[in-house]
Amino acid sequence: MDELTKRQQLLLEQLKTSRALSVEEIQRRFAISTATAYRDFRALVEVGAAVKTQGGIRLAVTQAPAGASAQRCSFCGGELNERSSFIIQGKDGRQLKACCAHCGLMALGNQEVAAALTCDFLYGRMVNARQAVFLLESSVSLCCQPSVLSFASASDAERFQAGFGGQVCTLEEALARLRSVMHI
Repeated sequence: MDELTKRQQLLLEQLKTSRALSVEEIQRRFAISTATAYRDFRALVEVGAAVKTQGGIRLAVTQAPAGASAQRCSFCGGELNERSSFIIQGKDGRQLKACCAHCGLMALGNQEVAAALTCDFLYGRMVNARQAVFLLESSVSLCCQPSVLSFASASDAERFQAGFGGQVCTLEEALARLRSVMHI
């Protein structure tokens, strides 16, 4: 990681200790502007040392050995959960598994996709992500933020939204909204 500045290397050391840092924490710890904090953590993301989160960064999970990767999210490193899983089949033949629709959507923008499946939150069955309906930022949060839940039908998503809030979106709308919220 020779391409990192001294401050960025110090930031990485802080991140290894804290596991996650907000932009405000980075500003405070290093007495820098918001723009500089974003530049510094963007450098860590670009070299693969960190992953962007809403309002900050977290330490990137190192690659697990072959066989073990099936148990961890390929985007955030969290534990996989059948109830919220998201599976991406790349055009290169690789299969990526994500712990939730949030990570699945974030990973979709990073590769050529042949197919993507997401788990319907209510019924637990896999559905084509292109046909799914997504509920963003409801009061139900499974793991990653902002919360994203998948549904097989718009009527199911709207009924769930009536009780738990959030925004009902198509795949394209969910991708755009998530990128906007995550400042990507």
